Amino acid sequence: MLKLLFLFITLFSSICFADEKEIAITMDDLPLVASRMDTPGNRQRSTERFTQIVQTFQKYKVPVTGFVIAGAIEKGQWDFLEQFRQAGFMLGNHTYSHYNLNQINTEKYIADVDRADKILTPIMTQPKYFRYPYLAEGNKAKKQEVYAYLKKHNYTIAPVTIDSKDFDFNEMLYKVPYRSRVNYIQKLKPRYLAYIWKQTLRAEKNSKGGNTKQILLIHANLLNSYVLGDILEMYQKNGYKFISLTEALKNPAPIINFSPAMKKDTLGAQLKNEFINIPKSKENYVTPE
Repeated sequence: MLKLLFLFITLFSSICFADEKEIAITMDDLPLVASRMDTPGNRQRSTERFTQIVQTFQKYKVPVTGFVIAGAIEKGQWDFLEQFRQAGFMLGNHTYSHYNLNQINTEKYIADVDRADKILTPIMTQPKYFRYPYLAEGNKAKKQEVYAYLKKHNYTIAPVTIDSKDFDFNEMLYKVPYRSRVNYIQKLKPRYLAYIWKQTLRAEKNSKGGNTKQILLIHANLLNSYVLGDILEMYQKNGYKFISLTEALKNPAPIINFSPAMKKDTLGAQLKNEFINIPKSKENYVTPE
């Protein structure tokens, strides 16, 4: 099934795109979503998952930029960030508390960004990048106030042109018992890859040529510790060149911004309906390539 999916993607993309395609991969919520370091077992699993992510980026030579939630750094996870940076990757600010600017006042939000800035200064790379949690930039007044702070502190805002919505897929994975996850991922993976590609086609269509650069948003989570390589392989097989965020910002495709007026995405509900009841027979799972 995966082979058929990649064949369809390759044929369809060859029709849609004529120019050279370039994409920057960005990863939010470092060090690692929902990870714990409170027991030897949890420390080992978190370390293995994070290392798998780093090694996969290295394998595909991706100049990734990661965005750190400073308040989510568990004891022992500063080493994760050092590992990420020493691999040649960039690290930016994703606030301390991951607040949604559409839901709190500007003063509290800026204080939270500043708190993260002080913690992350020793590990952040240059140029300094900031990513809004939830891609929420607030109303016009809030946006201007936060922008003034970011400019004063030499931050460049990191936009997104392709949103993977991987948090919905990751949530479904966590609902599956630990010992059943490997099998479940083989069912979830084709849908996840197809969704990312659908988002990519939409972004390319909105770009209307001009050799614009795409910027993909994914998260440092359990799901991507398993399937990151498949995502990168999909882009690579379809002629995409991996570039840095810095390069992508020279000519980015139309960006995504979550405004208070946007309708709630229904992907999570769709996934719940389609995947919550998984038949236990072996035939229902897609075998790996």
